[in-house]
Amino acid sequence: MTKIPTVLAASALAFVIESPALASTNDPDILDDDVSIVLTPTRLRQSLADVPASVTVLTADTLAKFGIRSIPEALRLVPGMIVTQASGTDYRINYHGTNIYSPRRMNVLIDGMSVYRSAFARVEWTALPVAIEDIQRIEVTRGPNSASYGPNSMLAIINIITKHPQAVEGTTLSATGGTRGTAEGMARHAGKIGDATSYRITLEHQQNRGFDRVAVPTMKPIAVQNHDGSRIDKFNFRSITDLSKQDTLDLQAALLSSEQDKSGIDAFQRTFFPDIKLTEYNVNAVWRRTISSNEEFKIQAFIYQHNHDQPWNQCLPMLVFLPELGTLWRANPSYAKTIIAGGIPSGGTPADNALAKAALQAIRALGANAFMPTCGNANQNHRERRADLEAQNTYVISRSLRMVGGFGIRRDLADSQTYLNGTVGNTTWRAFTNVEYKPVASVSMNIGGYYEHDTLTGSSFSPRFALNKHIDDNNTVRFVVSRAERMPNIIEQRANWSYLTTNLTPSVNGTTQAYYAQNARALSNLDAEKILSKEIGYTGNFPQYGLMLDAKVFDDHLTNLISERLTLDNFSPTNSSDARLRGAEIQVSYEPAEHWMMQLGYSHLNNDASNPLEQTQYAKNSGSITVTHLLPNGWRGSLALYAYQAAPLGQSAYGKQDLTFTKTYRLGKDTSVTPTFTVSHLNHRTIQYFYDPDHSATNGYNSSMQYYLSAKFTF
Repeated sequence: MTKIPTVLAASALAFVIESPALASTNDPDILDDDVSIVLTPTRLRQSLADVPASVTVLTADTLAKFGIRSIPEALRLVPGMIVTQASGTDYRINYHGTNIYSPRRMNVLIDGMSVYRSAFARVEWTALPVAIEDIQRIEVTRGPNSASYGPNSMLAIINIITKHPQAVEGTTLSATGGTRGTAEGMARHAGKIGDATSYRITLEHQQNRGFDRVAVPTMKPIAVQNHDGSRIDKFNFRSITDLSKQDTLDLQAALLSSEQDKSGIDAFQRTFFPDIKLTEYNVNAVWRRTISSNEEFKIQAFIYQHNHDQPWNQCLPMLVFLPELGTLWRANPSYAKTIIAGGIPSGGTPADNALAKAALQAIRALGANAFMPTCGNANQNHRERRADLEAQNTYVISRSLRMVGGFGIRRDLADSQTYLNGTVGNTTWRAFTNVEYKPVASVSMNIGGYYEHDTLTGSSFSPRFALNKHIDDNNTVRFVVSRAERMPNIIEQRANWSYLTTNLTPSVNGTTQAYYAQNARALSNLDAEKILSKEIGYTGNFPQYGLMLDAKVFDDHLTNLISERLTLDNFSPTNSSDARLRGAEIQVSYEPAEHWMMQLGYSHLNNDASNPLEQTQYAKNSGSITVTHLLPNGWRGSLALYAYQAAPLGQSAYGKQDLTFTKTYRLGKDTSVTPTFTVSHLNHRTIQYFYDPDHSATNGYNSSMQYYLSAKFTF
């Protein structure tokens, strides 16, 4: 029975793992390119015939064959994954979509370190601290996985596993150029220090111009030309040291600096360039000890700091900086809005009327200057820091029973004068376990749960039960029931949001800095979002036909959803929404003849939501088709087609076709050069998505064709 390479994960072929020691090993470096063995769903190394979930695996070979240069573009290959590019630097990505404002229900790991930003519940997709050339594989668990990784793994989880230094020994240089001002370069060196330590060091630079046209609805709207790009520099280090026959130490560090062009904030800004500068560092350490052939213990510790700086200059009427108006806003926003609009409010409480009187007196004291503009500097700066410590033990009790369990603690800090008026912290405790039990050769059961308690929201428990029935060596049916949650983020629970404007010119009543009257404060009363997921899946392998497939039908009920768009003018999050996601998905790998490979991924989704905002990122039908062929002269040609359907609430249809040619020339025993050429065609030069109930945001390219040429030199 031959192994069929595939872009998409497929069914595993064997039920019995021959060695208990191998069964207990959870080191991702042993996975290589074998897509039939995965680690992410349960934290146990399992065949896809035994996992309690649908999984898609994208390998380094996949990324290279199809000329994929970013993780967001790679995720278009995953059935059910909706990828919306809101700007050159802003991707909105979620499994099964739902809410376009902040797709915050999917966790992302890099070698076990979560890059999900807990303050704003977001992922910086264009500034992930990993080089694309360092990625060994991306495992996507398509379904709730809070049972293994806790709240925020509510709809799916993406696990990015990087290459072992020994796998890339030597030096690699690469360069890419193309349309949209694309210029990328990478340099990596990997080697050994003595006999015990392997290491790799990677430097990467990326830049592009983004969209050619960006329509900003809040800017009346207007199109801003050629100010939508990014420039990113990354440094990555990884070393793996054999401390003894039983112990290994895996050390990783990353530094990132990014500049992101932004076209606009609001109608009051003085220039069109409130650009963002991101800086980030993280350190990750993993100590593994093999206690016996049946038991492994692991401790992982990591820290990171994420800095987001976004200053700009704005001009507003003097009256909006009066403290009396700010006090009125906190008590009765509608009163304050009426006064700003030039009216006299009424109908409120005596206290509201007294505050309105004070605000009107302060405005009258300004006289003719009340509506005269004053200009100053505002910002949306914030800092996020995290320290995390986790202990995990994996134990093989017998050939039919394995388990993994552990506990951990995490401390998150968010600091922002604009959003929080200071620093807010959150401490989280957790404990988890997953058990795989095979009572008979034809049945595999997975039972797991994850308990978490944080100081902002409280406690949550996410259980999962799955039964996999192996009909024969080639066919498996699975039944999965799970619960998962997303805990509200720091801003949702603790926002104290107002803009401090400095260097006011002219001054307001003699002061050169003041808070904007509009402000928003969280009520700290939100509960976790919840999902109850039911799935029936099938995996099949038919080597005589060169065919492997995975299919599922699902019914997900989401409740307690926080759906509102949170703005300074209207900050009222509630747990009042729910949604029902039902449908079917399939992924197929087919090898019709030698040197040919075809893959298909398709998702059909029905979204019944109580709040229309949960349908703003929604594709009823979506999918991808890929074909790759090894040509006689050593060149490889690959074609990838991506598409998703338009949605009634402002989301336009998407379609793209990528044609890639690549070949590796051997110049010596350890020396090679690999040129790659990709041409892309977009079905629509304009991309539209839901912005608010009155507007759709629209971005566009001048041409539907894009071209990229790269070369990789290894020695």
